[in-house]
Amino acid sequence: MKRSALIVFSILLLAGMLDAQSLYTRIGMGFSGGTSYTLDLLYKYTEDVNGRTLRVQPVDLGSGFSGTAAFGLMPIKYVGFEFAVSDFNGFVDRGDSIVRLFGGTNSEASIKVNVLSFIPSVVITAGLEKVNPYARFGLVIGVLPSMYHRYESYQPTTNPPKDIEAIEKYSAGVSLGFQASGGVTFRVSKVIGLFIEMNFTGMSYAPKKSELIKYTLNGEDQLPTMNTKQRETLYFSKLNLDEVIPDTSPDKKLLKSYSLNSVGACFGVVFRF
Repeated sequence: MKRSALIVFSILLLAGMLDAQSLYTRIGMGFSGGTSYTLDLLYKYTEDVNGRTLRVQPVDLGSGFSGTAAFGLMPIKYVGFEFAVSDFNGFVDRGDSIVRLFGGTNSEASIKVNVLSFIPSVVITAGLEKVNPYARFGLVIGVLPSMYHRYESYQPTTNPPKDIEAIEKYSAGVSLGFQASGGVTFRVSKVIGLFIEMNFTGMSYAPKKSELIKYTLNGEDQLPTMNTKQRETLYFSKLNLDEVIPDTSPDKKLLKSYSLNSVGACFGVVFRF
């Protein structure tokens, strides 16, 4: 009896909210700049008459462009809820080498991050008609994060000369974080508006798998000649140092976390129903 009464009460409450609520969708695009750096991914190699040096190349994984589509509802005038889907495409960071493949004078390495995120959030507005300031606070769930390491090297002094190209893809795992935004909506008509906002995203990513998806030597594909242990790696928070990993299984290494923190701006169109 109590269960039935609760269900009926919930349905009536929801019906009342639907009568009063304002539904909207928004579509926007934006850009961001990273607020933190990773120091163990890229290096800068130099060689001169004084010798050879290797120095850290800071990597900013939070910089890039993003597109966002969101659906929201305002059950009351000042507070609402929103669910957004955001596709982040990071800028390419370049250096001379990566951790696994140290470069030389004729080498180049690059790193790029892509993340598809779901962002459920709470929206607080001033409730104004024409120009309406708002704030939004949400959880960022990166469901399809990936990171690509690309390495190219030309070694003319070897016999024969070596031209190497490799691409390693880091994937799996979920990237979690939070996002805080503040902006203004400008009402153009009864159903259309424009918005502009600033946002801060705090997020990190710890890939659980990497795979060498390309490895060529002088233009010839070398992946068929490599075993599973050489091509694939799994990452764990704990390792058994006495474990012997066969060539037919992926290698195992310790888990590492990379910062995707950023500050950015976004603008776009709002459609109200």
